[in-house]
Amino acid sequence: MSGPRDAALRVTLAGWTVALDVEEAALAATLRRVFGAFLASEAGDAPVDARIVLRAPSISRPPPAVRELPRLEAGASGTLRVEGEDYAAVLSEGRTHAHVTGDGRFPVETVLKVMLASALARRGGLLIHGVGLEWGGRAALFVGPSGAGKSTLGGLWRDAGGTVLADELVAVWPEEGGGWRAAGTPWNVLSSATESALVAVGTLAWDAASRWEAQGAGAVARVLLLNALLPEPTVAGRGALVASAGRVLSSVETARLVFSRDASAAAVVRTRLEADSRESGGKGP
Repeated sequence: MSGPRDAALRVTLAGWTVALDVEEAALAATLRRVFGAFLASEAGDAPVDARIVLRAPSISRPPPAVRELPRLEAGASGTLRVEGEDYAAVLSEGRTHAHVTGDGRFPVETVLKVMLASALARRGGLLIHGVGLEWGGRAALFVGPSGAGKSTLGGLWRDAGGTVLADELVAVWPEEGGGWRAAGTPWNVLSSATESALVAVGTLAWDAASRWEAQGAGAVARVLLLNALLPEPTVAGRGALVASAGRVLSSVETARLVFSRDASAAAVVRTRLEADSRESGGKGP
């Protein structure tokens, strides 16, 4: 059974809406469940910023036991080729259209991440592998290598009643009037479609006692850049990534959260976000 060609399935991430044109009805239903609260209006006149068209290959290839990062290759006339073990895609010059050949949800989600990172880059923003924590309209983003404690911190934050924007990919971008925003993405079962004012970016470390420590922007930048998705595999693309990281870190507090695996970790973060609210005169973000 085939789905409609006009791609009724629309997903909104960080204020950017993409239409998913998927022929297979079962896959469309799966994507609907995956994206959940991030689904946009299905009205025919709903604004769409980009479109992904997925078509099955003439010969299906079995998915690999272990997936590698997608290969990105700049093409002629500004196009971008994204390729994995069992799928391939070509993105238009403006990254507003993608034609994907593959099976299942993985190719769609992979290309969607690349296109979202590109859309954020055009706004001067970044797509970051990290954990975003929100309290009272303000958010802190923490980055670190695998094992640094991002998922653990997210779980402790949920237990304390806070909102986890995401603990896999967090979108950040500058506001027109100054300041930065952070938003969740759907690549975690308990992620939130919430967006908030970004007031701090930090790294993570373990210890028996939880505490918030000041950390220089340079030290945070080294970890942040290792966890930022690079949507444009060119010198200019890398330069834009570094520039965006520099701008965000010069605009928000930079810190290191040293924490233990108990409620004290959430208490330290909540205290800092509440203090930022008081320092701002109690005004909304």
